Amino acid sequence: MMFKSKYLLLLSFALILIASACKDNRVYENYIDIPSHEWNKDSIARFEVEITDSIQLHNISVNIRNTGKYPFSNLWVFIKEISPEGKINEEKFECHLASKTGEWYGSGFGNIFDLQVLYKPAIQFTKPGLYTFEMVHGMRDENLPGMVNVGLKIDKANKN
Repeated sequence: MMFKSKYLLLLSFALILIASACKDNRVYENYIDIPSHEWNKDSIARFEVEITDSIQLHNISVNIRNTGKYPFSNLWVFIKEISPEGKINEEKFECHLASKTGEWYGSGFGNIFDLQVLYKPAIQFTKPGLYTFEMVHGMRDENLPGMVNVGLKIDKANKN
C-alpha cells in the first residue's frame, strides 16, 4: 500500500510539473469560415482583439487552412489594423503555402492543410484597448477556390 501511495504522489507531482512547463503564450486566436470554401475578393475577415499589455512584445501570425484545390502556391492578403484611437495601418502580406514542387506547407489532415505564417514578429502595441484587424485577399482572381478558413493569432513573444 505504501508503494502505491508514493507512486501516486510522484505521478501527481510529475503531472503538475509538466502542466506548469507548458505555458500557453496565446493572447488571441480565431478563424473565420469561408463559405463554400471559396474566398471572394469582397469578403472581409474581421478580428477584434482586446490587448491588455502594451509592454510585452507580441507575435502576430496569419493562419490559413486550404484544400488541395487551391490553385496557387502563395496567397497575397491586405491587412488593415485599426488601433483603439482609430489609427489605421494597411499592409500587403504574402503567405507562401506550397513549395516550388507543389508540396503544401503546414500540417495536413486529409485534403485540408493548416499553416501559420508569421506576419509581425516581436511588435509592441502602443496602448491597451480594442484592436481590429481586417483581411481581404489580394489575388487577381475574384474568387479563390480551396480556401477553408483564414485566421489571426497573437501570442506573447519569448524574451531571449
